[in-house]
Formats: sequence, C-alpha cells, structure tokens
Amino acid sequence: MFLIATQQKNRRPYRQSARQRAEARGRLLSLFAVLLVVTAVLILIADKIGALSQSSQAEISEAYEAEIVSTTDADPTPLATPLGLPDLDTSEWYLQLIRYEYPLGEDYEPPSLTEIEDGEYMDSRVANALIDMIAAARASGYSVYVCSCYRSYSTQYSIYWNHVDSYMEEGMTQEEAEAATRLAVNYPGASEHQSGLAADILEYSGQDMEPYIGGSGLMLWLEENCAAFGYVIRYPDGKTDITGVEYEPWHLRYVGADAAMYMMENDLCLEEFLELLEQYQ
Repeated sequence: MFLIATQQKNRRPYRQSARQRAEARGRLLSLFAVLLVVTAVLILIADKIGALSQSSQAEISEAYEAEIVSTTDADPTPLATPLGLPDLDTSEWYLQLIRYEYPLGEDYEPPSLTEIEDGEYMDSRVANALIDMIAAARASGYSVYVCSCYRSYSTQYSIYWNHVDSYMEEGMTQEEAEAATRLAVNYPGASEHQSGLAADILEYSGQDMEPYIGGSGLMLWLEENCAAFGYVIRYPDGKTDITGVEYEPWHLRYVGADAAMYMMENDLCLEEFLELLEQYQ
C-alpha cells in the first residue's frame, strides 16, 4: 500500500513539450491555409459560373431581340382570302356605305332614274334587276306592292322630322325623339332611298312596316331569293348594333349579285362585308 501511494504521489501531470506544441500549431496553421485555399477556389468557381450564366442570358436576350426585330421588319404573311370572297373594289358605286356617319349630302341625285311602277323610281343602273325580282315573286304566287323607292333629300327631311315631332308630342325630349327616329328613319342625307339603290317592298298597301312581318309570306321569299337579283335585306335581324337600324325585312338594297350571294351565304350585313373586303384587298 505504501509503495502504491508513493508511486501515485510521485506521478506528474502530462505536459506537452515545446516541440509538440509547435507541431500542433503548425498542423492547425496548415489546416487553416488549406481551408483558405479551398474557399478561394470555390469563390473563383462560383464567379466563373455566374459570368457564364450572365453571358448565356445576354446571348439568349440578344438572340430573342434579334428575332423580334427580324419578325417585325419582315413583310407580313398575307392572310388567306376567305373561300368564295368576291374580288370587288369597295369604292364601287353599288357598294357605297350610306348611313348617318357617311351621308350622301343634300345635293346628291342618281345619274338617271327609271320608273319601276306606280310613280316609284330607282337608279336606272339597278332598276331592271328590281323589276325582274318583282316579276319572279309574282310568278311564285305572291302579291307585291312597291311602297317606296327613290326619295329626294327634301322628302327624307320631311319624313324624318315628322317622326321626331310625333315622338316629342308623346313627351320625349328632342334628343330622345331623334334617337328613337333613327332606329327606323334615316337622317336626311343618310338615307339609302336618296341613292336610288334601295326599295321598300310589301305585300299590299297599308301593310304594317314592323319587324314581325319578317320570316313569312313575301318577306321570306325576298330573304331567300333577292340575292339572285343583286339585292340584300339591308337591315337584317340581329344586326342592329352594327347597322344602327332595326330589322326591316322589306328594305332591299342593291349591292350586285356577287356581293349579295356572299353576304347571304355568310350571314353578313353590308358593314361586315365591306370590312372583310378591305381586310383582304
């Protein structure tokens, strides 16, 4: 026991020598240096990747911008003309758009007039087509009454303001009365009747000129056959927001057989047809 205690008493705590401490510090410094080198290498790699990425993005951006410029500068690919669209010039006299925004003017008169029947006249260039259509309708068993064809500016002026006065007598303001009138009667100078290219056709004198008469009797026959004679229902059903005029199954307008057939087959009013022609001319 005394020997063991003496040995334990004489044992000294372990201490590193100066050399060992120096070697440890050297290893730590070496490890630190390695970490610094690795860190520097990683930073360089990251910078290189970033530079390559920016370069690639710049190249992509330049290529995209070049493509846009090339596409913009290139001649546009012409649109394919709709099947069957007639090759017509929108400036032709028989395709003239006549409405409030595009009036004929106070002094306009057709070059010449031809009587249809009972004192009603049409532009001589379209009169025979109307006469032939009326004859065909009668041959099909329908009664035909030529209600109104050519009207002078002064006649249209009287009709228009008489309607306005009637609405104002019912309590409308002038502005309201004119808006209501223009749904059925065109402003003076803006009536197709003044052009001599339009006619109102009924079954008999005194027949109501109201939308409900469409789709039956003579009105249905006209709708189905007028295009063969170069005429169209100028203010068709469902197109008031485009034409500005309520459905008038009795109001026929000459536009030529080619235009009329295409308009009928494709359910187009004159405004839509002219827009289509202008788009593909």
